[in-house]
Amino acid sequence: MKRDIKLKWFYPYPPEMIWECLTNPEILRQWSPMKDFKPEIGFECQTQQKARPAQNWDGIMYHKILEIEPLKRLSYSFKGGPKPGVTTLDTVVTWMLEPKDGGTELRLEHTGFTGPKNMLTSFIMEMGWKKIVNKSLKKAFEAHFL
Repeated sequence: MKRDIKLKWFYPYPPEMIWECLTNPEILRQWSPMKDFKPEIGFECQTQQKARPAQNWDGIMYHKILEIEPLKRLSYSFKGGPKPGVTTLDTVVTWMLEPKDGGTELRLEHTGFTGPKNMLTSFIMEMGWKKIVNKSLKKAFEAHFL
């Protein structure tokens, strides 16, 4: 069993503005759980959210920047588990930007959900990504650029 999350949005703004929201630590803190971030390949950080023991998750996510192609692509690992050193979720988040029709198409792929438990996690995370991008990212973008 395997499932990937694939979402896209359109913004009537140039890729430079969207990229800034994805990589500028000051803006990123306004919409993402990533409070400590550097857009450098190999940079590692953690995010903390509410633990969910029933889902065998301690609330800590581990991230490592895997790929950066300025204004086009940002990719990082997204791992977690029941306790430090034990990984039961090993996925990759990739943001892609493409100039299109007087704006930018922003695509998100969150890949690598395998097994029954991670399949359920993928549905929960898909709803979370939609909420984060539709509300929090939009709000941070408007506060910074408009």
